[in-house]
Amino acid sequence: MKNKLSSVLVVAVAATFLSAPSAQAAVAVEDLGTLPGDLRSAALDINELGSVAGVSYGTGVSQHAVRWDRNAPIKKLNDLGFDSGTSAINRHSTVVGYVIDSANEAQPARWDTSGALTVLTVPGAVRGVAYDINDSGSVAGTATINGVSQAVVWDSAGVATVLGAGQGSHITNTGTVIGYSGDQPARWTDGGGLYVYDNPGALLLGHNQAADAVGTSGGEGVLWLGRRRATLGPDTSPRDISDTGWAVGVASSRAVRWEASEFTSAEFLAPAPSAAAEVNDAGVIGGTVGSWAATWNAAGAQTMLPVLSGSNRSQVTGLSENGQVIGVAGFANGTYRAVVWR
Repeated sequence: MKNKLSSVLVVAVAATFLSAPSAQAAVAVEDLGTLPGDLRSAALDINELGSVAGVSYGTGVSQHAVRWDRNAPIKKLNDLGFDSGTSAINRHSTVVGYVIDSANEAQPARWDTSGALTVLTVPGAVRGVAYDINDSGSVAGTATINGVSQAVVWDSAGVATVLGAGQGSHITNTGTVIGYSGDQPARWTDGGGLYVYDNPGALLLGHNQAADAVGTSGGEGVLWLGRRRATLGPDTSPRDISDTGWAVGVASSRAVRWEASEFTSAEFLAPAPSAAAEVNDAGVIGGTVGSWAATWNAAGAQTMLPVLSGSNRSQVTGLSENGQVIGVAGFANGTYRAVVWR
């Protein structure tokens, strides 16, 4: 489980239709569906149990936080009577995200395995979002205090610690928070120590459990490895990094993987247009080729994932450590639905 919170993942499903894949994987595609009466859905994170956190969308901008457990129907997570959304799920199927309150403000939220809601509070905060949760139940997110966005970590009991101006985007299982200090990619250790990865304006796009991170800075891709910085050259954008030494992303509109070291070597995985978005510790990569979801194994062999009936495009949005893949399948009428391949 490694969350990739971004509405871009959903919006990008509307990418240009190319050609259907010529081969399919020896796995099945499962339509996760929507809540009754809703029109669209998106899968955002998956754990090793096969439980998926996502969003079901109604008419207009209406949306509802949901969880799909394996071999169970879609479950609407409790809210405050208004909209809600999810961002991440841990190994215990605890989900985090946000709920909208009666003042039309987003509030950080956590849902237990039954779907019961806990609103995560920060003294003095008027709004916030929970972005990630680790397997111990600690949560990273953001809260706005006196008009300034603050990076926050909540422990498993819901007690908040404000880390400083910025945003807590991810949290590792050892309690390191990864995000932004001001507008600089940074991390905070469990003791609160701050390390800034790069210059203002650099973009954080992925991380691993060692708190290595990937992103872009100054018009080129960058790997932040411990306290080292490795550049990947212009027109590159790494999207994810594993604990086992691989980074994946895009270079010159092609899916690529890099050996994650100071002396990086790139391996192209598919012709343009293609993109690698996720990598797990077994070296399995998820991404797209043309308008269709694909995976690559550790040897670099490509497999096109099965197509949901009636769809004209698909995209990977998440990948578990045991190889389950989530994504979104789009349709010609502009709707889309959450899917899982396993």
